[in-house]
Amino acid sequence: MSLLRRPPLLIALGVVVSVAALYLGAWWMPFPVGLWLGLLVPRARFSIPAGAAVGLVAWTAPLVGEQVQYGLGPAATSIAAIMGLTGAADLPVALTILVGTLLGASGAWLGSAGRALAPRGAKPDVGRSRASEPSLEPASEKAALR
Repeated sequence: MSLLRRPPLLIALGVVVSVAALYLGAWWMPFPVGLWLGLLVPRARFSIPAGAAVGLVAWTAPLVGEQVQYGLGPAATSIAAIMGLTGAADLPVALTILVGTLLGASGAWLGSAGRALAPRGAKPDVGRSRASEPSLEPASEKAALR
C-alpha cells in the first residue's frame, strides 16, 4: 500500500517535519505541511483536522520543552502584562497554541479547496495545431511575430 493511502503516516511525517522546522526557526511550517496534507488526503473532513492537529502539536511541543527546561511563568506573565491582562499568564500560551492550530488548519483547508478545483482526468492539448484556431490579432502583427 502506498503512503498516500495511509493518512496517519502522512500526519506523523507532517508533525516530524513541522516540529523539526520549528526548532530551526521556521515558525510558519505548519501552513505548508497543512497545505500538503490538504492536497494528499482525499477528504476534507479528514485533512483539515489533520492539518490542525499538526499545527497544534508543532507549536505545543516547543512550549512544553521550554516549560520543562526553564518555566514559562515569567515570560507569559510579562506578555500578559503587555496585553493588559495582569493575572492571566496562561492566556498568551493558549493564544500561541491557537495560532499554530489555525496555521495548520488554514493550510489544509487551502490545499483541500485547491484539490477540489483541479479538473479530474483532464488531458493536456498535446499535438493540437494552433493554426486552425481563429486569431484576433491583425495580420500585420501576426506576420511580425513570425
